Amino acid sequence: MIPEIRPYRDRDAELVVRVGNAAWPDHPMTVEELRFNDANRDAKCRHARFVAEEGEHVIGVGNYGQFPDMYHPRKFYIEISVHPDRRRQGIGSALYAHLCTILQPFDPLSLRVWVLETYPSCLAFYQKRGFVEDMRLGESILDLDTFDFAPYEGLADRLEGEELFIKSLHELESDPQRNRKVFNLHEEVISDVPYPEEHTEMSFEYFEKDFQSPNLLPDGYLLMVCGEEYVGISNLWRFAVAGDFQQGITGVRRAYRRRGIALALKLAGIRYAREQGKHHIRTNNEISNQPMLALNEKLGFVRQPAWISLRKRLKEEA
Repeated sequence: MIPEIRPYRDRDAELVVRVGNAAWPDHPMTVEELRFNDANRDAKCRHARFVAEEGEHVIGVGNYGQFPDMYHPRKFYIEISVHPDRRRQGIGSALYAHLCTILQPFDPLSLRVWVLETYPSCLAFYQKRGFVEDMRLGESILDLDTFDFAPYEGLADRLEGEELFIKSLHELESDPQRNRKVFNLHEEVISDVPYPEEHTEMSFEYFEKDFQSPNLLPDGYLLMVCGEEYVGISNLWRFAVAGDFQQGITGVRRAYRRRGIALALKLAGIRYAREQGKHHIRTNNEISNQPMLALNEKLGFVRQPAWISLRKRLKEEA
């Protein structure tokens, strides 16, 4: 029997997180993280979540949304999670059909999903419905317990001799333009990162909300500073797996590249993570981003199964 599908309510948060973490156990999230994300979405992006309910039990979750950094008013992503005990019973199909119906008034041009390659049945589910792969995001993990800093001795001193200093977000809090400088740096760096569709600049107001995230690490959010200018960035974030941190964006302004800045920032992040008692750093990179992949491999990051981006074109774009 197909369960009832109804709109999400805030009191469902714990049940929704439980289903999501059961469906994707290697990539869990917290209730606090879910609620923060819901309360701090970009105002221009549509989003809604629905639950598949049986009695008082949530057994599936489906939602749609739009990417603030790849925004188009008629392009959407969807996410569907079904508890492992209830798969192959039509629940995912019912959630997919429900999302498609709900989206119809917006006249969507395309739908996008991300699927971990170790879930072939999930991949087949979307391929059967006309989704086609257009990008792979490779995950890598660094073992902090065995990392050796010896090969990199002297790098930070050399950069300091060139008036380049690593400062944390916390250490820069006295700079009244700090957040705006970080935003400007981030937008320059992210514009060179591969995207499956055209990159769009997010608003400063939305970007700044990340500084209130429960996953923010003010001492692990690192900037390379040259005088008053912020020229490099590499940040770490809390992760729901207790022994791990998640690596966010790492990049350097074009005028300052090929001087070891990205490497120095990564090393400072690794040192910070180990000081916090962590055992692993996780990171994600598009598989064609060879410069960052090469840097991660040099440091000892080990490739894991990739996230596959699939897109279903619903209408021709003008």
